[in-house]
Amino acid sequence: MWGQVNGMLKCALVAAFGILSITNSSAQTFPNKPVRIMVPYPAGAPVDNFARGLGETLGAIWKQPVIIDNRPGANEIIAAQAVTKSPADGYTLLLGSEAAFTQNAFLYSKMPYDADKDLAPVTRAVYFNMVLITRSALGTPTLKDFVSLMKKEGNKHSYGSAGAGGTTHLAMESIKKEAGFDMLHVPYKGIAPAMQDMLGNSIDAMIAGATAAISQMPTGKVKVLAIAGTKRAKSLPDVPTFAEAGYPKVVANLYLGLAAPAGTPKPVVDKIAADIRKALADKAFLEKNVEPYGYETIGDTPEQFLAYMKQDKEVSGRRIKELGIKLD
Repeated sequence: MWGQVNGMLKCALVAAFGILSITNSSAQTFPNKPVRIMVPYPAGAPVDNFARGLGETLGAIWKQPVIIDNRPGANEIIAAQAVTKSPADGYTLLLGSEAAFTQNAFLYSKMPYDADKDLAPVTRAVYFNMVLITRSALGTPTLKDFVSLMKKEGNKHSYGSAGAGGTTHLAMESIKKEAGFDMLHVPYKGIAPAMQDMLGNSIDAMIAGATAAISQMPTGKVKVLAIAGTKRAKSLPDVPTFAEAGYPKVVANLYLGLAAPAGTPKPVVDKIAADIRKALADKAFLEKNVEPYGYETIGDTPEQFLAYMKQDKEVSGRRIKELGIKLD
């Protein structure tokens, strides 16, 4: 009997070591074919631009093409679901924000995927504080002026977001609640089309990354009134923080993180995370894709990202409940 048990244990150990050997080997050879990054926003959007810069740098590290696959819509659900249904081998990744990883679970009664069970966190790449942008023709040069006008005639004005329930939507709702005014919400499939409508005078304001504002400021058609966070951005030194402008409780920030399908071998996940950290340390990448837009690099480990997701889930759930937002 003991001989049989010992034999079974030996077989189990051999199998375990065999699996470990295979996963380690797959990590050492990863990638040996093109890698696809699913982006939940359209081409030309700030997130897409960052993804393409990251893909180019990772491609140089991996000596393999990195394909950016734009899957906009449904508050990042379309892209995230596509990743969860992909093979768990590291060759399909999601570049998403809080929406995909934590917030959608509180915004929708039914979800086609479970971020906790169906995604393997890789790393948070960057973090950035968002800005409040308005049409210059609106005639509100400061946040105080903007709030005053919206309190008088907010029902006549509208703001755009990158999608209902997304970070840009929740951030504007946070401002509305803190300042005590109302505006019509117009959701778009990304910030780029929202900006085009603002330039065409169809909407009056939006919350977005500094990228969207900086590219249009030379036209004189937009005005940046405030930025979230504890300090001003180097790229926008004359723009006050929300706290400086009198609204310290406004929450308007966003991170971009990468995840793989659940079940992706741990050595492969760890290698991807380590290589992304290399990309985030690349001087040329930083000068082109990070520093001009006020992004801050993170590059945490999969374990750190997972811990952050758990913490953020509690914060997001409470915040969404306070704002009273449901999307179904």
